[in-house]
Amino acid sequence: MPLERFTDRVVVVTGAASGIGRATAARLAAEGAKVLASDVTADALDESVLAANAGAADGGEVVAHVADISDEEQAAGTIEAAVARWGRLDALCNIAGMLQTVRTHECDLATWNRVIGVNLTGTFLMCRAALPHLIASKGAIVNAASTSSFFGHPWMAAYAASKGGIAALTQTLAVEYCTDG
Repeated sequence: MPLERFTDRVVVVTGAASGIGRATAARLAAEGAKVLASDVTADALDESVLAANAGAADGGEVVAHVADISDEEQAAGTIEAAVARWGRLDALCNIAGMLQTVRTHECDLATWNRVIGVNLTGTFLMCRAALPHLIASKGAIVNAASTSSFFGHPWMAAYAASKGGIAALTQTLAVEYCTDG
C-alpha cells in the first residue's frame, strides 16, 4: 500500500524540470499531494509533469508553472498561482539551482550574479512569498543546499557561496519562525 502522507496537501516545488526537483514533485504526487511544479525550462517541465501525473495517487496532481525564481515578481507569482488554484499552501520545496564551474579568478560578475541570483536570492524570494501562507497552514519549507555549504570545492566559488547562504538562511528561518508553527 503506498504512503499517502501528503493527501490534500499543496506543495510548490522549484527546479522541477529535472533531477532532485523532478523526483520530489513525482514523489509528492505519488503520496497524494497537489503540486505546483516550477522551472524555467518549459519543455523539460512538461515532461516531468506528465511523468509525475502518471504515477500520482488518487487526488494527487501536478501542474506546470514556468518561472524564473530569481525574478521577484515571478517568484511571488509562483506562490500565488498555487494558492489561486488550490486555496492554500502547505509546503515549499526550493530545489532550483544552477552550477557554473569556473576558476574563481576567471569568474565574471555576470556568472557570479546569475548563480547567486537563482540559488540564493531565488530561495529567499520564494520563502518570503510563501511564509504568510505557511504560517496560516502551519506548513513547512525544505531548502536544498549542498555539501559545498560545508567543504570547499575548486572552480565552484559562486555555487558554494550560494549554497552556504542557503544553509544560513534556512537556519535563520527556523529560529525566526519556530514559534509560528
